[in-house]
Amino acid sequence: MTLSACESRTQLTPYFPIGWYSIGRGHELRNGEVQAVTVFDRELALYRSRSGKAVVTDAFCPHLGAHLGVQGRVVGEDLRCPFHGWKFGPDGNCNEIPYCDEIPERAKIRIWHVNETNGDIMVWFHPQDLPPTFDMPVVEEFNSDEWSQPQFWEFTVPNHVQNIAENVCDPEHFQYVHRMPDTPPSEVTIEEDGRILHLHTDAKDAAHPNQLHATVYNPGLATVRTTYAPDAAMMLYSTAQPVSLHETHMRWTLTVRNEIVDFAGDDVMRGIKDGIFDDMHIWEHKIYREKPLFCKADTTLVQFRKWVRQFYVDGMRFVETEPVKPKIKFSNV
Repeated sequence: MTLSACESRTQLTPYFPIGWYSIGRGHELRNGEVQAVTVFDRELALYRSRSGKAVVTDAFCPHLGAHLGVQGRVVGEDLRCPFHGWKFGPDGNCNEIPYCDEIPERAKIRIWHVNETNGDIMVWFHPQDLPPTFDMPVVEEFNSDEWSQPQFWEFTVPNHVQNIAENVCDPEHFQYVHRMPDTPPSEVTIEEDGRILHLHTDAKDAAHPNQLHATVYNPGLATVRTTYAPDAAMMLYSTAQPVSLHETHMRWTLTVRNEIVDFAGDDVMRGIKDGIFDDMHIWEHKIYREKPLFCKADTTLVQFRKWVRQFYVDGMRFVETEPVKPKIKFSNV
C-alpha cells in the first residue's frame, strides 16, 4: 500500500460564498478618506465621498494600473487616481482626464454594491457578479435606548469563512472545547423561503441557565442574542471579511441591556470574547472536509451543511488550494 499525500495538501476548499461581507467600520471612514482593502482574494479601494457616501471600487486604474486606494484622492464625489489624475465617479465612469478632452469609452472601473446598515460597511459578493438578492438585516438594539453603548472587537482567523460560521450549529463542541459541563438542548430551524437559519439553545438545567438564539443570514453575517434572566440579555452582531480562502477577519459589535451594564455587562461580553481563544486552536489547524463522517447525533451540523449549499454556485463551489497559515490577530476598537 502506498501512502497518499497528507490531506492538508490535497484538500478542496470552498470558494467564497454568496452574501454580504464586512470591509470596515463606518465610523472609521471619514468624509474624503480613501483606504485600500483586501477581500475575496482581491484588492479593492474604499472611499467616502464629500457628501458622505461610502463607495467601493476595483483597486487598479484601467489606465496604467495604479492602486486607487493608495494615495488616491477624493474630489467631491469622485476618486482621483494618484498616478495621472483620472477621476472616477461613484458609478465607475471616468469623469475627467485632466490632460485630455476625449475620454475613452472603456475608461471605467467596477463598482461594488455597498450597504452601511448596523454601522459596518458591507459589500455584496457573487462569483458571477450578480446583484444582491436579499437585503441586510436591521439590528434594532443599536437604535434602542434600552441597550448599552456598543463595544467593538476584531480578530483574524486562519481559516475559511464557512468553517467559522459552522460553529454556530455545533453545540456539542461547547462541552469539549469550551469546557461546559454538558451540551444544552439545541434546535435548528430554517425560515420558509429557506434562506435564514436559526439556532435555539435552552440551558435551563445548566449551572448558569441561559437561552441563546443565533440567526445566520449568510456565512459571515449573524446575530446572537443570549438571555440570562428577565431584562438581562446580550446581543452580538458578527460580520466577516473573507480576506482569502484561508484567512477571515471578524468584526464583532456587542451590547447588553442597560439593566446589567454596570454590574455584569463587561463580564458577559468578556466571556464570549474569551471563548474565541479556545476555538482558535481548532481553527488554526483544522482542514475542511467536503464529505464529513457524521454520526446520528450530528443533526444540527447536517442541517447547516444542507442550508449553506445555497450560497455557492454549482460548478464553482470548490477550488484546489494549499493552506497558508496567516497570523492570528486580536484588537479592541
